[in-house]
Amino acid sequence: MKFKSISISLIAGTMLFFSACTDMLDEKPHSIIAPDQFFSTEAQCIQGVNGVYSALNDIFGQEDLWKSIEQGTDLIMYMPTNDFTQEYTFTAAAPGNVTGIWTKCYRAISNANMVINRVSAAPIPDALKSRLLGEAKYLRALYYYMLVNTFGDVPLWTTEASVEEVSKLPRTSVREVRAQIKTDLLDASANLPATWTGSDVGRTTKGAALALLAKVSLFEKDWPNAQQYAQQVVDLGVYSLISFADIFDPNNKFRNNKESVFEIQFLRNAASNTNTKVNYYYTWFMPLKDANNKTHAGVDFGTTVLRGYENYYPSNAFIKMFETGDKRKDVTLATSFGDQPFTRFLKTDRPWFGAKFWDLQANDRNSGKNLYFQRYSDVLLILAEAMNEQGKPGEALQLINKVRLEHGGLSDALEGLGQDAVRQQIMKERAIEFVGEFQRKWDLARWGTLVDAVKSVADDNPIGARNVKPTHAIFPVPDAEIIKNPNLLPQNDGY
Repeated sequence: MKFKSISISLIAGTMLFFSACTDMLDEKPHSIIAPDQFFSTEAQCIQGVNGVYSALNDIFGQEDLWKSIEQGTDLIMYMPTNDFTQEYTFTAAAPGNVTGIWTKCYRAISNANMVINRVSAAPIPDALKSRLLGEAKYLRALYYYMLVNTFGDVPLWTTEASVEEVSKLPRTSVREVRAQIKTDLLDASANLPATWTGSDVGRTTKGAALALLAKVSLFEKDWPNAQQYAQQVVDLGVYSLISFADIFDPNNKFRNNKESVFEIQFLRNAASNTNTKVNYYYTWFMPLKDANNKTHAGVDFGTTVLRGYENYYPSNAFIKMFETGDKRKDVTLATSFGDQPFTRFLKTDRPWFGAKFWDLQANDRNSGKNLYFQRYSDVLLILAEAMNEQGKPGEALQLINKVRLEHGGLSDALEGLGQDAVRQQIMKERAIEFVGEFQRKWDLARWGTLVDAVKSVADDNPIGARNVKPTHAIFPVPDAEIIKNPNLLPQNDGY
């Protein structure tokens, strides 16, 4: 995605920072303009919405979010092992990475509220106004979605409020926040295009709004609506499954592909070594450099500028989930690169995570690889889950088989499974498909299986298996936030 963007920040609820740029996400401020003066042209309104997108780079480009969703599950183990997120030893006084999720999402929501209010009153054509409001509402819904999944009850506001007003807001129930999320997503789905062309590719779409509606419905166990919204995505006819290896090509050749429903856009030009907006997610999955500073665990990737922090490795339980012949295993896990075998591993009996996570166009910590948040296979598995929970395991199996056979290259279709067996297959399929894609802990939490999942990997994470409790499905609200705003009380149970 190469659309121009601005960086927005509320200062006392009244000021807008923005920047002109020739490509995406250039954040050098050129001037400060009051919102009343700024939202007066089509270009300015588009810039305003682009600024609401930019928060995604800060949220997904840093470890706050991915540590809270990927660690402490049954799939990804973290080295070193003495990490409170994985071991479930965190407290409200020191929730670590989750504080960033709270502050970044609320900063983005403040900006979204201002943009929605100002664009609504802007003197621009109605068609453009509806589209821009649809984009901003999808993004506001997404930020609230991340907040409720992380913290449960959270403050809810949708108006352009002052800092003083916002700082006194109490927590709102998950049910009410999700109601607002659904309202925003319904508005967005009614006003967003199914596809984009040219430099607008990467903006949110009707399919992304409907797919998130379907996912929210799964959290609420509203199976009929989950089925309805997921089916509407299928019926758009714009998405299809593509090769699993292509989706995760380590040279980033398949950005914004036919399977991508919504991905977080980053940009780096490897040829000119120019970093426009980057993340360092890949570094947590790469093998560490050898002493010669040229190879990684004995493998030459053809460049000396990659970085590996040797943080994440796959659990034994996850490795065993793959069926014999599943092509996704060779993309997700790695014992070699090309014809070069790795000469060392974090654990002697484990592979590294593989090409799915690598970025061979990166420069040290700087990766321009887009990060998937919604894929078409997710939509199909949402649809399968909704059908199965409504007593249609046979129809659910057809969808599961579509993913297994097309992505995994497996030839034996599953048949004759009952509802519970299909449910277990969906849980396994989601693990294989979406490991490292900001899904697993939220899936385990909504299924009510987090404790069992963590205990199932006691060989890898004995401290976490001993400590994990049902209350850990969500994190505590950071004590620092409660001190600033006593109306946020009470704290989540168990903290």
